[in-house]
Amino acid sequence: MEILLITSSKKIDHEPELIAKLFEAGLTTLHLRKPNYSTRKLTALIEAIPAVFHNRIIIHSHHNLIFKFALKGVHFTSIHLERKFQRWWFLRKLRVRNKKIIFTRSYHKLSEVYDKEELDFSYFLLGTIFNNLTNEFYSGFYEQGINAALKTAKKDFVARGGINEITIVKAYKYGFKGAALNSQIWKAENPFERFLEILAACKKNEVPID
Repeated sequence: MEILLITSSKKIDHEPELIAKLFEAGLTTLHLRKPNYSTRKLTALIEAIPAVFHNRIIIHSHHNLIFKFALKGVHFTSIHLERKFQRWWFLRKLRVRNKKIIFTRSYHKLSEVYDKEELDFSYFLLGTIFNNLTNEFYSGFYEQGINAALKTAKKDFVARGGINEITIVKAYKYGFKGAALNSQIWKAENPFERFLEILAACKKNEVPID
């Protein structure tokens, strides 16, 4: 089970330093999602994170930064996927430069998981899966549908939305490849300690962490 983290869309105090600490504590993949950041601002944020951790970062915007930094990969939003020429040109540049990265995208509905994809995505963020208040499935998701998707869609899924120390155990038992943390970390009084609490909960409930 892999634990991922999606950044807050807003600026966080001491964010580069905090991200570095999370990587040091065991975070394997960071989805850098800053939809309102300019290329210049996103570049500055990446530069402020120690280069040794850049190969754990997946960017959601300004994909050409993949040629400036040794990043893990890019996340394609629905808008990126609709822009076929820009996508073709980006992929061509990757091939020409022999740049090896991974691709990810999101699904927001169970009905989408069976779609045929043009790209070879490493995994798919699926959700919002859980309700933050009840820890039960969010509207549109249900046990039978989740089980069917994980068994028959022949894709790797990462649970997104409502992930905490309780729902991450549920996600593991259902068979998700991983779980993506977000608000549980960034809205916590101490984000780093909150991350450690969730890691401890995984260990206590025998959830193996990759």
